This record gives sequence, structure tokens and C-alpha cells, in this order.
Amino acid sequence: MAINIHSDHILRNLRQPGEETYKIPQGGFFNYVSGANFFGEIVEWFGYAIATWTLPAFSFAFFTLCSIGPRAYHHHK
Repeated sequence: MAINIHSDHILRNLRQPGEETYKIPQGGFFNYVSGANFFGEIVEWFGYAIATWTLPAFSFAFFTLCSIGPRAYHHHK
């Protein structure tokens, strides 16, 4: 969850109000992956699935991977 929160904080503070230019996020897991917020959410849900060890939790984690994974891949391009 910390990855997700920290990545969202970096993204929220990336530009000043009214600024429209694109900036590449730096810091945290953005130093390793271009979609650190997506990565954090996927890790978060798989962690929940492992902690609860239930089929619905694993199903949701898998669905999250299938829906956010392609977004993260295309975001990288």
C-alpha cells in the first residue's frame, strides 16, 4: 500500500496548478518502473489475496492484473 500512496503523492505534486506540460515522474518506484502507481496497486491486491488466502481475493487480484497490467504497459510506451 505504501508504494501506491507514495506514487500517487509524486503524481499529485508533479505539476503546479494551471501547468499543462508533461513531466516524467521521478523518485520512489518511478526510478524502476514507469507506472509505479499501477505496480503498487497490483502488489497491494496480490498481498491481500495472499493474506486472506481466498478464491474471491485471488480472483480480484488476477482481474486487477488483467485490467491494470495492459494500462501500465501502454503507459510505458
